[in-house]
Amino acid sequence: MKKKILVIGTDNSCRSAMMAALIKHITFNRVDVINAGIEPGEINPLSVKVLEEIGIDVSGFEAILFTKYIHEKFEIIITTSAKAREITKYFMGNITKIHKEFDDPRLVEGDDFEKENAFRELREEMNEWLNDFIVRHRLI
Repeated sequence: MKKKILVIGTDNSCRSAMMAALIKHITFNRVDVINAGIEPGEINPLSVKVLEEIGIDVSGFEAILFTKYIHEKFEIIITTSAKAREITKYFMGNITKIHKEFDDPRLVEGDDFEKENAFRELREEMNEWLNDFIVRHRLI
């Protein structure tokens, strides 16, 4: 049986969406990963672009309100923002709760090249952190 992970962000358009996509990619879809948001919105186009650069297709992405999953069982919940961390108290049971924040690349000012690079840097930072996380939690 696949382990289930829930990744929660504030608007589920950047960091949490990218993290969920990267987990699926790194584990070759051997983990059931769901992403949700507190105030879900559209996925950021730069998130889509930098994921496509490494062969990850998120065209079927759907941002969903976290409350849809309150009664589901997860082995791990990962939060990517302080606001998301606060709502994990609504999830009961024996769940490993991990909070990991990365700098928000949407806050980078500059030209298009600098903004894209901020998203690439986030992707690489997440990839590095997730490779360790996946081994530590025996997900593959």
